[in-house]
Amino acid sequence: MTRNQIINKIGNPNLNLYKGQDYFYFVYDDGNITNYSDHSVYVSKLNHLALDQWVEHGESFIKEVLGDK
Repeated sequence: MTRNQIINKIGNPNLNLYKGQDYFYFVYDDGNITNYSDHSVYVSKLNHLALDQWVEHGESFIKEVLGDK
């Protein structure tokens, strides 16, 4: 599993997944400063979560950022 596979499965062009030191973090950036946000996932390797779990984290984060928009 790769970060690109996770992002592609989520299917949102404004979402990216990056690796920090011993964790990963999603960044949502659609060019609107009020919608820019990040969300950390505290696992050190991608395979510590299943693909569906990554998708759940990403989709939940997007809903949190956008609210009812």
